[in-house]
Amino acid sequence: MNKVSLLSFFITIVCISSSLAQQQRKSFESADLKGLPQVVHYTRTDFNADPQFWAVCEDNDGVLYFGNNDGAIIFDGEQWQKVALPNNSSIRCLVSDSAGNVYAGGFSEFGLIKRNATGRYYYKSLLDSLKFRDDKVENLWQVNVVKENIIYRSFSKLIVINGNKIAKLPANNNFIQSFQIGDQYFVQDQNHGIFRLDLENMKFIPFFSEKQLQGQFIISFLPTDNKNKVFGVSSSGKIFSLDLQKKEALLHEVLFEPSEVNKIVCAMVANENSYYLGTISSGIITLSKNGTILEDEKAFEDLQDQSVLNLYETKQGNIWVLLNNGLDCITFNSPVTTIFEGASLYDVHIEGKEAYLATNQGIFYTSAIDKQKPIFEKLKGLEGQGWSLQKIKGDILIGHDKGLYQINNRESHKIGNVSGIWKVIPVSQSDSLFLAASYGGLFVLSKSNGEWQMERKIEGFDESTRDILESDTPGSFWVCHGYKGVFRIRIDDDFKKITSVEHFTTQNGFAFPYSINVFEWNDQTVFTTNQGIYTYEKEENKFIPFEPLNQILDTTKNTRKILQHQDKTWFVLDDEVGYFTTSDREVETGYFLQFKGAFNRGMEYIQPLAKEKVLLGTKTGLYLFDLNYTNQNKKANTLITSAKYITMDEESWLPLDPEHPIELPNSTYSLRLDFAAPKMQNDADIQYAYKLDNVDKDWSAWQLASYKEYSHLRPGKYEFLVKSRSLLGNKGDLASIHFEILPLWYQTKWMKLLYFILAVLIIVLTIKLVKQKITKENLKARKEQERATKLLELELTQMKLQAEKDKINKDKLLLQEDVIYKSKELANYTMLLVKKKDIFAEIREDIIELRGLVRNDSSRKMIQKMFGKLNQHVIGEEYLHVFETNFEQVHKDFFKNLKDKFPELTQRELRLCAFIKMNLTNKEISPLLNISVRGVETARYRIRKKMNLEHESNFSEFLESIVASERTNEDLHLTKDA
Repeated sequence: MNKVSLLSFFITIVCISSSLAQQQRKSFESADLKGLPQVVHYTRTDFNADPQFWAVCEDNDGVLYFGNNDGAIIFDGEQWQKVALPNNSSIRCLVSDSAGNVYAGGFSEFGLIKRNATGRYYYKSLLDSLKFRDDKVENLWQVNVVKENIIYRSFSKLIVINGNKIAKLPANNNFIQSFQIGDQYFVQDQNHGIFRLDLENMKFIPFFSEKQLQGQFIISFLPTDNKNKVFGVSSSGKIFSLDLQKKEALLHEVLFEPSEVNKIVCAMVANENSYYLGTISSGIITLSKNGTILEDEKAFEDLQDQSVLNLYETKQGNIWVLLNNGLDCITFNSPVTTIFEGASLYDVHIEGKEAYLATNQGIFYTSAIDKQKPIFEKLKGLEGQGWSLQKIKGDILIGHDKGLYQINNRESHKIGNVSGIWKVIPVSQSDSLFLAASYGGLFVLSKSNGEWQMERKIEGFDESTRDILESDTPGSFWVCHGYKGVFRIRIDDDFKKITSVEHFTTQNGFAFPYSINVFEWNDQTVFTTNQGIYTYEKEENKFIPFEPLNQILDTTKNTRKILQHQDKTWFVLDDEVGYFTTSDREVETGYFLQFKGAFNRGMEYIQPLAKEKVLLGTKTGLYLFDLNYTNQNKKANTLITSAKYITMDEESWLPLDPEHPIELPNSTYSLRLDFAAPKMQNDADIQYAYKLDNVDKDWSAWQLASYKEYSHLRPGKYEFLVKSRSLLGNKGDLASIHFEILPLWYQTKWMKLLYFILAVLIIVLTIKLVKQKITKENLKARKEQERATKLLELELTQMKLQAEKDKINKDKLLLQEDVIYKSKELANYTMLLVKKKDIFAEIREDIIELRGLVRNDSSRKMIQKMFGKLNQHVIGEEYLHVFETNFEQVHKDFFKNLKDKFPELTQRELRLCAFIKMNLTNKEISPLLNISVRGVETARYRIRKKMNLEHESNFSEFLESIVASERTNEDLHLTKDA
């Protein structure tokens, strides 16, 4: 696209948008909308008293006092209290003076309603203190504060109280009504006219005669623009113009027809332009400043009872209506008025005095939107969800669940056969073509020869297109889906098909694909998400944070709507509506707290108007909000109205303005604090936030509950703080109360001091004992160390002795083994000699035998020579002596031990035992003992018998056991020596 065509495109789209916006703005601003004030109903369920009310007044804190048949009903905006008179009579009159004193009057009773230190209200009679006694007073119907005088009116007399003085002024007939204009006090005496009371002289001055008043019962004086003139309203509906300077009375207006049965009970000045008259059967009548009835005022149609006994305007400007059956509060001073209620609202089209409303129930119409309470009718054929209302090319088009409709003279005509149309949007390429955004894509819409036609569906995209905005590129549109993310679609030049679809979810900069909406702000396309506001960066094909708005709006919340109007940008942030100005960009949401959570999500309706007004469409209807709210940011008091604590025995109240610190017993297990903001009671619902120091770290969340309870608080000092705000943005100041939960006797300061002293003494004593213990333990440790050292030395000595013993035993074992070895060698050697001796003997015998056989001398000589040599080397018995000597030497201990056990054994038997111990056989032993084998056996038998051994006992093992016992004894000796 060249520069010329691009410029042409921008001019076209700006002109279309500007034209549509300007047309819409003119249509809205042409109507001077009013709206109906909200009426709050209070029934017997609320105040829990007789529902018939006579009087009302307001003290300096904004607390309201109502007089009814049960006494005084007091309302602080949150809670109701009832105070009865001593004689339980009705309270017919109430008034408060500049000091905040509230005076009440009943049957033969008058006095003050006061608030004690604990916040409870009570009645204090003035009869005794003023020494007033009069049985003929009966009911006191009115009370006025005139200068420093309190004036009670009964039928028979006036009672004037000034300080401690009291005066009684009797009537000529009956005082049927009294009036106050500034500092002037008037009273009507039946059949005698109206008099002014001269308070200095206590005299009545005639003003208007009975004839001038035509015998009428005047119930109220209403001031006019002329300070010397008032309207006198009679109970029958006649209005007189009364000149207080000239004392002239002229009939000004007659409100009721002669045949009409009605009665005016009360009257008041409503505002600069009107008066309100309370009637006995027709509710409230509104009069203009000229004294004529305003028929179109509908503010009082919603009263719960049409019998009005009194009217009262609070200091805030709201009207309380005292009924024969209940109470109503009309919030005239609220910035919110009601245009329409009863359905969920999505869109509005206002043109002149006509208005169309698109709701969940269908399309509603009124021809007088400028009335205080316009009458709406539902258009036939358009029942169901109506989504949008647009005026395009002179026709009103309706986007509806059933499809697209055109409406003329309240008659609807469906365009095409497509159902589910959200809205119609223009396109920059053509003045005659439009796009119908539907539940399942886009349709081409055109107007030809005065007829609208749904030409065709644009193929290639079937998603819902409720949230659609044309981009900077002609034929390219952004479409946001609540659950699928963002689409960018491109339509061909013939508007027949989608040439491309780009789908953006969690890619390209978005964290989540949900709850994304597209808007235009300061000529830039922005996307609102749950994580802030983004804009599209073409070069990077990426969505980046849009800082100009992110710096203003909370990015942790979802901005669901953005709308620019003049110097303000309106938005819906999560469930809250607000705005900021272009100049200072300061966000304002406090005005609209009462609408929090009331909007249709995704279909929020906000329409700014002229004169700082704005229309808000919610789930319940259409409301007009005035940004010029006069009470905004006015000072309001937050009051702690009562504080009570509960112990196991009783329930007690705390003083709210104590002269001394408040002390609660330790047995307190529950504490309840009630609070209110009386001066905000007519704004809307009031929210509170509180904090208890030493318990709560932060302020509580804002909540509607007007009390807080704490249980089982620990002993200590506390400060309770509470603040308030109304849902219209008013903020109350901070209220606080200090108190202390007393400790038990063992938790007191003196006991704590005693505990401290005891603790110090215990610590000192402990330190001393510990030191002694340490010294003792050190001494013990030294002794233990010395003992351990000695034991270690003994152990080392024992280890050395044991090592020596082991070495001795080892050496002994080696010696024993050596002895055994040598004994065996000795035995073997001895046996060898025995064998050699036998061989010598055999050889000797053989030589002797041979010598007898040889006959040759030489041979005989040779044999003799051999025999001689043999005799020279014959083995004699010496070897046995050597054997015995060595054997006894080796086995000395064995012989000794055996001899000790068996002393009857001979030397030869001991030797035999040694041979047996050496495991020698009988055959081997016989030559050693020079006895036969049989002799050895016999000797063994004898030894066994001497030792008392059984036949089956092993002789060798027995002898070995003797050797083992001997070794054991030696080990014991060695151990003892060690």
